[in-house]
Amino acid sequence: MPYAEINGARYHYEERGGGEKTLVFAHGFLLDSGLFRYQMEEFAKDYRVVAFDWRGQGRSEPTEGGYGIEDLYGDAVELLKFFGCGRRPCVWVGVSMGGFVGMRLAARNPELLRGVVLADTGATGEKPMKKFIWSLMALIFQLLGPGAIARGVKKALFSPHSWDKPFVKEYEEKWREWSKDGRRRKALVQTAWAIFNRPPFLDGLRGIKIPTLVVVGEDDTSRPYGEALQLHRAIEGSRLVVIPGAGHSSPLENPQEFNRHLREFLEEVFDEGG
Repeated sequence: MPYAEINGARYHYEERGGGEKTLVFAHGFLLDSGLFRYQMEEFAKDYRVVAFDWRGQGRSEPTEGGYGIEDLYGDAVELLKFFGCGRRPCVWVGVSMGGFVGMRLAARNPELLRGVVLADTGATGEKPMKKFIWSLMALIFQLLGPGAIARGVKKALFSPHSWDKPFVKEYEEKWREWSKDGRRRKALVQTAWAIFNRPPFLDGLRGIKIPTLVVVGEDDTSRPYGEALQLHRAIEGSRLVVIPGAGHSSPLENPQEFNRHLREFLEEVFDEGG
């Protein structure tokens, strides 16, 4: 399995396809690069596609620290350079946490990107009640493991239309496996705290001048439509699409619709200037 050594962390990644047009996929919290299985399969036919696991998640190794959003942003800059985006700018496709980082990349490092997809994400800080609930869930996870919070996490990450689908059961099993490793459990809790206490990025959105696609699942309760609309209105020239029958994990829950909109966006972005 390929790994990239980035800022003291060993990042696992998967690469398929080929050519000079590259997509980089960045997943959300408590998921992994498997979130993009259908995009990797579909777009490898026409593009070079790369999906990685954030530090301490999936098959990337946990570290003692480095889980803050700004820390992960720093990792992402180096990952993009590692993947060759410094020579030929890429398209970043970020879901949730991957979107938190993606909007910072788009505003601060446009030289690395041809375009950015911000899916199931938002630029506000966490509301006090939601921060309290999720912080409590993180504490329960740390003390008791995933079983006690699995129902709440499932509702936060997936639409009710998806709850009985195999990929949800797959992730429930992954949560159990990840929690058995003390270092990984600690990493997940640190990541949770970083997410729930992240600073807002509303002012930074004005700095995004590259092509931007904003995506939201119609059943997303974690980062609902209002937050996607806020992104769309703040980012000049952006496009907003709603994915039917999907929650907070729209690339996995309705890949047909997600891929259709992504392909249209890519054709426009890469056809501009070749």
